[in-house]
Amino acid sequence: MKSIIIINDHSPEAEHAAIFAFVLAQRLGVNIILANLPVLNLTTDEYGWTEMLPEVQDAVAVDSKLMKILSERKMRYPGFKPIIQELSFSFETGDLYRLASENEILMVVKGLDEFLPQALLNVNLAINHLLHKIRVPLLIIPSSWSENELKRMVYITDLRFCGIGTVKFLADLATCWDANLVIAHASASGLPLMETDQAEEVFNDEVSLNIGYKKLFLNMLNQGESIDTLEIVVNEMKADLLVLVDQHFHFNSLTQQYFKDKCALYNPVPMLIFPL
Repeated sequence: MKSIIIINDHSPEAEHAAIFAFVLAQRLGVNIILANLPVLNLTTDEYGWTEMLPEVQDAVAVDSKLMKILSERKMRYPGFKPIIQELSFSFETGDLYRLASENEILMVVKGLDEFLPQALLNVNLAINHLLHKIRVPLLIIPSSWSENELKRMVYITDLRFCGIGTVKFLADLATCWDANLVIAHASASGLPLMETDQAEEVFNDEVSLNIGYKKLFLNMLNQGESIDTLEIVVNEMKADLLVLVDQHFHFNSLTQQYFKDKCALYNPVPMLIFPL
């Protein structure tokens, strides 16, 4: 059976993310793997990510605080009861790869304090340690995000390179909440702009027809004008989930804006990042 991995680094952000991951697991009807990291020791104030202390590498006890919280929610709330498995693992060994190879992993969920100066660095480190190793989507949950459902998911891409597998994954996710799923087209740098009629034809014939989700929509973000993509997607389109493909077209500029330059200007929402 499919599972969601929750990264537990024993922080308030991990607990916050785990609560939504539990709701997500119930909606999707999948199990949960709570992956406990060893206790970490800060190496510098500047970067915030850390190296393991060898003496506590194996000191994380099963039946952690977060495991107790999830177990209590499982008993208290109606609906699907996911099996919750708790494991200790390390980024420095093959634990994560073995965990993924032995289980059918749907996604990895990671909490983040998006207002830290090193937030963008932490996002990139999470991508390197998680996304690149097990090749499944990484869901980043901001610490200030307080919703427990998704209503409008926005996939930012160039429609000409829109991955059908990615859209199918998102349609299954959107179905759980009967949410709107929007493909927000932004032409990749160096490529000619798409006319609206051409984009609608590609969307209808090559995307929508193959997905069959009634709430799948197309939004044209740029037609040769300088626009603030985040302003449009987050504030105007009211996205409550941003979807990007790692290192694909607009990824670097958007993540830098979102987690470094403009985070305080918007109401941060979760970001689902797919492997390239």
